Amino acid sequence: MPLTIKHKKESIIYLFFNILLEEKRIIMTIESFFTPKNVCLIGASDNKGSVGNTISNNLNHYKGKVFFVNPRLSGKKLLGKQVFKSITDIKENIDLAVIATPAAITYDVVKEIAKTKCKNILMITSGFSEIGRTDLTEKIKQLITKEKINLIGPNCLGILNLTNGLDATFNSREKYDLPKPGKVSIITQSGALGLAILDLASKEQLDINKFVSYGNALDIDESDLLEYFQKDKTTDIILCYIEGVQNGKKFFTTLKKVSKTKKVIILKGGITDKGTTAVKSHTAAIAGSSKVFSAAIKQAGAIQVSTIREMFNLSKFYSWYKENKIKDIQIITNGGGFGVLTTDQIELEKIKLSTLSENTKAEIKNKVPIYATIGNPIDLTGDADDKRFNDIINLCLKDKNTNAIVVLMLLQLPSISKEIPKEIAEIKNKNKKPVFILTIGGIKTEEQVKEFEKRKVLCFRDPKDLSDILRLLK
Repeated sequence: MPLTIKHKKESIIYLFFNILLEEKRIIMTIESFFTPKNVCLIGASDNKGSVGNTISNNLNHYKGKVFFVNPRLSGKKLLGKQVFKSITDIKENIDLAVIATPAAITYDVVKEIAKTKCKNILMITSGFSEIGRTDLTEKIKQLITKEKINLIGPNCLGILNLTNGLDATFNSREKYDLPKPGKVSIITQSGALGLAILDLASKEQLDINKFVSYGNALDIDESDLLEYFQKDKTTDIILCYIEGVQNGKKFFTTLKKVSKTKKVIILKGGITDKGTTAVKSHTAAIAGSSKVFSAAIKQAGAIQVSTIREMFNLSKFYSWYKENKIKDIQIITNGGGFGVLTTDQIELEKIKLSTLSENTKAEIKNKVPIYATIGNPIDLTGDADDKRFNDIINLCLKDKNTNAIVVLMLLQLPSISKEIPKEIAEIKNKNKKPVFILTIGGIKTEEQVKEFEKRKVLCFRDPKDLSDILRLLK
């Protein structure tokens, strides 16, 4: 019997309701990975420098309860904690099980976990479909499906939540500094690149909220993680390193939805023939056509970057500034040649420079020496001090034709004081229009750059870095 209009409406409502329920289930599932009441590491080790030992040390900082499992160490203590023979010997219900054992025994480990009430597994172990072990991958997939277990991994670095101290990664804290907690969360298919990004985030003053390396995406994939971070109130910006997606339609549908409320920045690996081949042996992903991928990302409203440098600079812009787009740029410099090079780069990207009003030009003329050049760029010359810079920046910010200021500052000149980062930051914080710094130099200059960025003033080290970001923001 054909469906009536009423029945069709009911079917649509039922389908929509089921979709909402599934979204809620995914969000609640992934939340329990990042905020478990307790964690059990299977494969904990006393062998210094091993994956199992590194994760043991990292988990030892967690505020929740942590249990260690290793049959070899059963009955002994590791980092002050009793080591169990099996997860089944632990009396408490485990929220998150982390597996760091050899691949050959992972299926048996998952079977042991299935005997408990634990429904979330983070599998660090590598040696699966990325090296052709599709048989083992399929066995574990069937088992977790049957037991309704959720899994991140395998072949991954792990997860990190800087808001509660959960560090289930095998990053050695002796070799890198954790970033400060912030509003940027990271989704990465590559663990090694993820480690480098975390280390760089600390150096670059980019504050991080959560981090997840999902590896081969046997169960939970990039789309599920995007879905979660869209609803995560502590995340404003999502950084993604992706080599290939499990389900193209699901990914781009999710990405389009997430991009409406969050800034999503994507760095794609495997855009060349050789890169695509490398992807297959790295995470067993299917890289697909890079042109199709790029077009779909743009259509979905996300932003694709080409380099890690672009990813960081764009992330810092969205984290530190109120504007989303940049146009009508005014350049102010104390080095003529520096201004010429930067103007060239901006023009090559077809980015619009501002034209100051005659009133603003007249006001600037009253505050600079006769040998200064008033145009775009404004060349304050090599004897410009803090006050001259601050006065001219403020005048340009008031100009209706200008929407952003790029300050090209040679910090080596004796007229510039060590107080300039603080002074520029105060100007930036009082204005909606962005103020950027572009400077070049050695160790002493980098010390000043650190002071700027500590105060959330975005610094560029090369005119090309600046023009690359302005192109993405125009």
